[in-house]
Amino acid sequence: MRELDPLISEYRHEKKRPREAEALLILRKVASLVKPIMRQRAWRVGALCEFYPQQRNLLGLNVNSGQKICLRLRYPSDQRQFLPIEQVLDTMLHELAHNVIGPHNQQFHALWNQLRDEHEELARKGYTGEGFLSQGKRLGGQRIPLDEARRQARAAAEQRRVLTKNSGKKLGGTRVLRGTDIRKLRADAAQRRIEVTQGCASGTDRGTELAEEATHGFRTQAEEDDANERAIMEAFIELIQEEEREKYESSYVPPSQENPAGPRTKSSPPPTASDIPPAISKTSPALPKETPSSTRNETVDLSADNSSYETPWSCPMCTLENPSTFLCCDVCAAERPPPTNTLSTSTSVPNNIQPAQSTSRNSKKRPLTLDRKEEKDENPGDPFLFKNRTRPLDTLKSLDRGVDKKPLGWVCTSCSSFMETQWWTCSCCGTMKPSS
Repeated sequence: MRELDPLISEYRHEKKRPREAEALLILRKVASLVKPIMRQRAWRVGALCEFYPQQRNLLGLNVNSGQKICLRLRYPSDQRQFLPIEQVLDTMLHELAHNVIGPHNQQFHALWNQLRDEHEELARKGYTGEGFLSQGKRLGGQRIPLDEARRQARAAAEQRRVLTKNSGKKLGGTRVLRGTDIRKLRADAAQRRIEVTQGCASGTDRGTELAEEATHGFRTQAEEDDANERAIMEAFIELIQEEEREKYESSYVPPSQENPAGPRTKSSPPPTASDIPPAISKTSPALPKETPSSTRNETVDLSADNSSYETPWSCPMCTLENPSTFLCCDVCAAERPPPTNTLSTSTSVPNNIQPAQSTSRNSKKRPLTLDRKEEKDENPGDPFLFKNRTRPLDTLKSLDRGVDKKPLGWVCTSCSSFMETQWWTCSCCGTMKPSS
């Protein structure tokens, strides 16, 4: 049974390229995998196109908030070889996020992360696509009732959970080899994220030109969505929402067209009168505007910047999501930015208004230069002291200087073999090392 509700109207692939039939199949496969994500947000895409730009780093393009989405399917160096389906799918999720958010800001990355999480949950539940693009095939019959679709989806998810329990298998990704640097793996993941972000041509002049070139592709009208497949999609969506509801509890917000990021949406209400610090008085007398020299010499109050993060924060350099306790990025060591919800008195008070009781408040706080000087005098030469407002890189360097440098190993005096420090005798000739 068919219904007139296609989420993607048509596909366009380049017929002059080699293996053009496989390119069309990849486009339909990618569309099939993201349809549950699109359906619960009521997203529509006019045309899903293949493009092969000359600029090697371009991976995707979104035109007019979903009117057309272009994806690179082939390697820049060899048009006969296709990119991994996981990379194309990640680019597709990136471009879908541009349906509602244009710039690559914090809200965009929150939505992109939510789309990634939902795709991983669909894969864990056993969703592999729709119709003949999936692993299972169905012939004939009538429309599946929604209750039956839910039962089949739950049974498939439960069977998959039982089969993978205590089996020592890992779903998705590659196995971490022994001796592999975890930091390097995280850096590679952040680098791939940066490449996808930099490879997006949405909203640029070059993107407009590429969109015109993509119109010359061979058109394939999308088939109408099957009602049975839609019922199965909705069943998988309900399973994902149940897990997220248990994870976020009362703070859970289901994804929708009005709220695409779902539980990752961070909405903060505008500041009210109760949020303003009590030191600000509405009846303070107006004073003449201070000169720049007097402004530079006043004491800086950094108490508003000492508030901690309650949730993981995104690095502004490499976009890696770090734990809330990290002061710097785990990959690029960039300093953690201040929280966006902190209010600074310098921004809320005009230049010609002096806050009341400012003398009494500032008298209780030591100036910035005085704090550093006193801390330096109290513990001179202590490399493990975390000084106030010290940059994370300086702290790490001081820790490295405080650790004794030990040699990596020693050379045998008899056979000149190199041995590591923990070994006392040579593995080749048995000679003991001269000193410890």
